[in-house]
Amino acid sequence: MVNKKFVILFVVVLILVLSLPTALAEENSTLNSTSNITVNPNTQKIASLELKINSLESKIYTLQTDLQTLDNKISTIKNDVEIINSQQNQLSQEIKQDFGSVSTGLAGLQQNLDTTKNNLTEVADDLKGTKSFNTFLAFIIFLVIIGLGAGIYYIKKKGFFSNGLFNNKVHPHVANYITDHIKQGKKFDHIKQNLVQAGWDEKDIHHAYKHTLKQNYKSYKKTQGPDKKKVLIISIIGIAIIIIGMFSLSGSVGQAVKIQQNVNTETRVLTTDIICEDGLILNPTGDGCCQDVNQNNVCDEIDTYQANKVKEDKAVCADNNECSADKVCINSKCGYVKDIYKGSAVCSKKCSYYSVETITSDGETYFHKPGQGGYTAAGGLAWDLIDAPSHCIEENAQAVFEISKFGPSRSVDAEGNKKTKISLIGKEFVALEQGKNSKIITHPANSNIKFTLLADEIFENCG
Repeated sequence: MVNKKFVILFVVVLILVLSLPTALAEENSTLNSTSNITVNPNTQKIASLELKINSLESKIYTLQTDLQTLDNKISTIKNDVEIINSQQNQLSQEIKQDFGSVSTGLAGLQQNLDTTKNNLTEVADDLKGTKSFNTFLAFIIFLVIIGLGAGIYYIKKKGFFSNGLFNNKVHPHVANYITDHIKQGKKFDHIKQNLVQAGWDEKDIHHAYKHTLKQNYKSYKKTQGPDKKKVLIISIIGIAIIIIGMFSLSGSVGQAVKIQQNVNTETRVLTTDIICEDGLILNPTGDGCCQDVNQNNVCDEIDTYQANKVKEDKAVCADNNECSADKVCINSKCGYVKDIYKGSAVCSKKCSYYSVETITSDGETYFHKPGQGGYTAAGGLAWDLIDAPSHCIEENAQAVFEISKFGPSRSVDAEGNKKTKISLIGKEFVALEQGKNSKIITHPANSNIKFTLLADEIFENCG
């Protein structure tokens, strides 16, 4: 079978070879007669194949380049995934540590609550024992009234009321300043020198120091031994206070200021509420109560301060009283806190801060939430972080601080006696972007005070 195929193939090739000269002669004759040049079809196909091969080689090279680029990207993605996994592990460890700290804090809080319950139980037992004592006290009311009258006469004769023993109140900032320095081991002379530089009179310093010592002593001691020289007066006043207190407790227990703490059983969050009674109202910072004699829902000391408010805004202000109506002085310009943001053409999210890291020119660092603050210059200048309006995420956040300035004010009563008390003498606002320093804040009564605030970091929630 194979030999036959080979013979047939050989015959075909031989015929083609023998016919090739004749075909070439005819083709040459045709070319000479027509003078036209024709291209062999095989040559065209070969050229076309070469072009296609070149195109395929180019595409193959492009594919190889794309594959190399893809390999590089895959390698980069692998590195990113490894970094993310590492960060995730680190974050998981930090969360575990924070969770452990929170658990420890909650355990301590639970222990404090148990202690508070025990204390309340003891107080309730004491009240029950006190009620049984009311019958005995009723027999000595007449004698106490006589003694109380004699005591009041003696106090008036000595001039305790006119000298301000019960009228001069020590401002909480000053009391805290004295207490802090006493705990640091500072002597009276050192404290006195600082208060004199803050604009205090020596007489007021002595009174504030003694008053603070007495208050600190009462905080740690429930009872104190009688003074032999004033045993009669102290006994009379003490018995009167006990009688009044016991009869008041027999009906109801009331306080001008109540601090109520609650723990949410689901979130384990401790909240503190301040309740003001007996004509007192909550102060602007929400951390205490103040008097409101005229019942206009404004603290009396603020009423007194705002009595000097101007009718027209000043171009450059340094105090709220230099701005008209209900405007305030914020960054040396009269306006409103709600207008510190100008708005944005695009507002994808609204943000508001919940805490600010603040650094003072005194070198102190605070992490405060709105409603908290600090003071300097022995309480002469106080600052509080306040709530600010929400803003678009496209705008820079601004932390708003309320600056309050206190100083001694003097007056003369109807009897010609001089009185000194600490009162509000200045107020302004400062709005700071993150990383920005405030201007130098001064004090109207003490040129030595030059204070600044730095909003080092602003922590926000956006949604």
